[in-house]
Amino acid sequence: DVLKPFGRFLELGKRDYYGNTRIGLRPFRQNLTYFGIDADQLLTRQPQLAVDLFVKLVELFEDGILRPLPHRVFEAPDVVDAFRLMQQAGHIGKIVIRPPDVPESVPAAREISFDGDAVYLVAGGFGGFGAALLNRLADHGARSLAVLSRRGDDSDEAREVVGQLANRGVTVKGYACDITDEAAIKKALADIRSTGKPLKGVFHTAMVLNDVLIANMDHDGLTRVLAPKVRGAELLDRLTGDDPLDHFVLYSSATTLVGNPGQANYVAANGYLEGLARKRRADGRPGLSVAWGAISDAGYLARNEDVNEMLSRKLGRHALTAKEALDGLMALMALPNEGEARDAALGFARIDWQAARKDLALVGTPLVSLLGLGDEDEAGAEGAIDLAAMLDGMDQVTAAQTVAKLLAAEIGKILRISPEEIDPHKPLSDIGMDSLMALELRMSAERQLGIDIPLMSLANGATLIDLSSRVANRVLGEENASGMSDDAQQLASLHTDDARSDTENLSDVAAEVENKSRELGSFL
Repeated sequence: DVLKPFGRFLELGKRDYYGNTRIGLRPFRQNLTYFGIDADQLLTRQPQLAVDLFVKLVELFEDGILRPLPHRVFEAPDVVDAFRLMQQAGHIGKIVIRPPDVPESVPAAREISFDGDAVYLVAGGFGGFGAALLNRLADHGARSLAVLSRRGDDSDEAREVVGQLANRGVTVKGYACDITDEAAIKKALADIRSTGKPLKGVFHTAMVLNDVLIANMDHDGLTRVLAPKVRGAELLDRLTGDDPLDHFVLYSSATTLVGNPGQANYVAANGYLEGLARKRRADGRPGLSVAWGAISDAGYLARNEDVNEMLSRKLGRHALTAKEALDGLMALMALPNEGEARDAALGFARIDWQAARKDLALVGTPLVSLLGLGDEDEAGAEGAIDLAAMLDGMDQVTAAQTVAKLLAAEIGKILRISPEEIDPHKPLSDIGMDSLMALELRMSAERQLGIDIPLMSLANGATLIDLSSRVANRVLGEENASGMSDDAQQLASLHTDDARSDTENLSDVAAEVENKSRELGSFL
């Protein structure tokens, strides 16, 4: 309809082709020509023609004969806005994202290596993360390792690690000593030096936890946590002053940055380690303190699921693996040991700042705002809403209406419209929600409201009132009598005969659909 007689229509999109969309022939009575263009096939099936055409095109642009089509340019940091615009089909022409600025000089990555003729001391033990560290040191060339711990190598765990490393040609000797005991450390260091090999590295990984609110903390509760970190680090620092150290590494914690109720003693101890690392660096000696985030598959958190669960709620369920943590440690140790004292204390953690908003007071401070992590709106800053407490005592209709208002606010943010403009009885797809937006709504609802909306609930013409009713029923504990989840209910209805009685036993179908639904949820 937009063409004059003898006009030519060039179709660049592919959607209609793959959708096998029909087009009537009436317009073609005007002697029209329709071209279907797929530039990908030009590149793959006629590569030389593609080269010739691109060369000609560049010449035409350089001569000013051709000009760029309408487009809108976004800088790299605004990539989210660019995708939102494209999601809503609000652009004319093309969307162009400029690449980030590349620094003039990018330092080449350095690979760390350890001296096979030197000894490296690890104070802490043969536990999961300790064993991973010993193996990583061996991976990078260390052949003589000394481990200071309360039990030394007199445990099944230690003997297994020693045996594994012996098979790799690495000698590991365990020393049973309390690292807060100066005489015991002196004796262990004397034995290490008697081997004739220089001591070139110290790794202080020891820790003790005793979580208690500071108002209830007694002297013993304080010193029990401070001693291994503070006293142990002070002794290792002082007693290795004459050794030719290349590395002096101290294990700190991300809680030093973000805080953690009940761990004032632990945070204080780690604060000392970071100060010691800076002092050593300022004195021209090697020093590195690493503030670790949660490590899920090795070490203390792997052995204590309750603490792991608590930290996951505070910092987000995206902990580091031991491999990722040690990859980071090796990269940090490869950096120059001299230089700014502030570079001696670094953090290595994966924190979901949205998940942390509810429990970490730090998120509301100017520090976090300067880092660009505190710029969310007021609803986001308040953290997740306790939906169960909010709906407690409400009848089903009132609860559904309350949930509808909350979800409308989230949908309004995604669609960039006022919540009042959303018709609760209109299918979400009709108001502009596509599959990507549905996934965004699901994540937003989980973060802000603490609820998991099944993706199937967002399909098949679901309205806001349908969705809010299902959520309210779930929160109030009024699941459907069959015990099937929303996903299973909808999927089962697609794969069973409509004539089947509602009361007929669908347990086998329900079980299978539940499994498939859970697999789909895991994948997404």
